[in-house]
Amino acid sequence: MTIQIPVRMPTFMRVELTVDGRPELDRAIDLPTGSPHHWIVEAYRLSVGLEPHESSEHDGLDRCHHDEAYAYPWPSRPGADEIPGLPHDPVIGIRSIETPPIGTPWLSVTSLPSAMEPPGVAASSADERSSGWLTGEAPFREDDVNRELLRRHGVVQPFFDDGGLWFDDPHLPSPSSIKTLASAVTPARRLALLAHIDRTDLLRSAAPDYGDAESVLASLTRLLDLLGTMGAVQDAESGWLPEAESDRVVRSLGWNGTPDEVRSRGQALVSFARRAKLIRRFKGKVVATARARTLRVASPLTLQALAAMVAAGDGGWRDLRSTRSRAEEALVLLAIADGTAAHVDDLPNLVVEGSRAFAESDARVDLDGGGTPWEGLRGARDDGGVGRVVESIALLSATDAYGTITAAMREVARHALLGGVPEDRYDL
Repeated sequence: MTIQIPVRMPTFMRVELTVDGRPELDRAIDLPTGSPHHWIVEAYRLSVGLEPHESSEHDGLDRCHHDEAYAYPWPSRPGADEIPGLPHDPVIGIRSIETPPIGTPWLSVTSLPSAMEPPGVAASSADERSSGWLTGEAPFREDDVNRELLRRHGVVQPFFDDGGLWFDDPHLPSPSSIKTLASAVTPARRLALLAHIDRTDLLRSAAPDYGDAESVLASLTRLLDLLGTMGAVQDAESGWLPEAESDRVVRSLGWNGTPDEVRSRGQALVSFARRAKLIRRFKGKVVATARARTLRVASPLTLQALAAMVAAGDGGWRDLRSTRSRAEEALVLLAIADGTAAHVDDLPNLVVEGSRAFAESDARVDLDGGGTPWEGLRGARDDGGVGRVVESIALLSATDAYGTITAAMREVARHALLGGVPEDRYDL
């Protein structure tokens, strides 16, 4: 057994409440960072002799679970008007402190140095306030108040941090498509997936042979050759490359097919270049960007940069896709990266088959309504992400072999599966 969940200590903060001209009401409250602000209200009210809650409905033991202190990502403090029943308005400040020793009260309150009374005064004041205990103001006796808070909240103790171990192997990169896929499948399929990842060496760190990277650049370099240094006149209707020009690029690659297929592939190529910020519009022309010029020569980062282009959604680098959609996209990338698919035409059925391993809480892909597999997949979501990923991968086909998956395309899919590269490392 190699799994070991780390033991951690909570972080703490000190909330200081001061009252101008009333130093005897100044308090310091120590509690876990991010605790709900009603804990501060409770501790301060008790320290000034009031019930912890204004309403009698909350009287009596009200032990809070420690987990509540971790439910708030930032320190929370009440405004002065949120502490009811006070005849004064305290000024509230927060600062970090060291975690108190294990076994000390989880929530505690002390007097600030300015609130200390001269010797002899505290006793007489306490005696005076204690007369008529049923109706009189409760004095602030620190140990008694903190013992009451201890009864309600318990003591400082370590906790187990299992936040990073909730479903998968910690060796999977995070965030990544493969991690999303591992979270979406059923437990038994997850075990099989993790073994498959190791068996196919998808997480390998050794640099592959980039000698054939030029093949995945063929379509993009052909498009950039067409634009040249002067660019091409924008189409009056679409505002981008005229259809005749994109068709010419497709045919020059040997990606022949029906007129509709040629047109679709040409439009997809232009759209892919737009999403990847390789082309832009400038003074009535479509021109190549400075980023595009770095694609001319393959480098060790070429395949990783192409993977980042493939992984980017239609919204750019902000990933707005649903978890379900990203898991299905990961199925596509995995089928390419591990060698299961030899041609893009194999992918629809592989995705449908793979989606059956998703947990029951996810909606199943329903193809009973007829149509092509891709139409059925798109009908299950609203973003068509799977079809976009397949289309992007297909655009990296070698000349005269549209849709045939090459070793370089598999490596692009592997990088996309593991997360690609951030935009700031996109330079080739």
